[in-house]
Amino acid sequence: MGLLDDLKRQAQARQSEQQTDTAARARNTALAEAACKSAFQYWLELAKQLNVLQPTSPVRYVLDGRNVFEQLNMADFRVDARRQSLHGQPCHEYVQLLCLLRSGRQIVLTRDFPTEIDKLAGRLRTSGVDFHSESVRDAETGRYLHTRFEFTADFMAGVKLQPVHEHGVVQFHVFNFEGFESLLLEVPAFEVSQVLLDELSKLVLGQPNRFIQHGRLLRRS
Repeated sequence: MGLLDDLKRQAQARQSEQQTDTAARARNTALAEAACKSAFQYWLELAKQLNVLQPTSPVRYVLDGRNVFEQLNMADFRVDARRQSLHGQPCHEYVQLLCLLRSGRQIVLTRDFPTEIDKLAGRLRTSGVDFHSESVRDAETGRYLHTRFEFTADFMAGVKLQPVHEHGVVQFHVFNFEGFESLLLEVPAFEVSQVLLDELSKLVLGQPNRFIQHGRLLRRS
């Protein structure tokens, strides 16, 4: 076999690999898109029903040692989606379900150590609270006294589904439905079924569930 024949054989093998890769990518993308559409439609109906029922969360939310919130009203469920261009085709960037955990309590907290200030500010940000903070100083000397935080204790919780089209998987980022905690679960796109979404809904409502057993837990914090 001459050099030209050998190069032809290598080129044909390369073309075959590229065609296989393209077909696999298209198949995985289609699976991920189907998972996004299934979750979007399911969550639209779920949000509609829960906005009527306005259930009470059985979960305890511990902001700090003195501020613990229980029996929070779950309201304002809404579904959102964003699309992007992938290989020239419109695809989902994410689909998400959000809700408000309402206590209605007006809270004022003060902290005077930098580490405690940063810790509280971080917790409030991750909880989705819209808060106001200011440094309080002595009116006569100007000496720093403490940092004052003021906010309404209504918290945000949600689930964001992000597809990884190339690999045919989706990742569920669930936050603040189990206290001020989050988890990231990766699931094969073809396994995003009503069974899985029902288990996720149980988690949302604070009920016993098997959601994390449906995928690979990437992170819990």
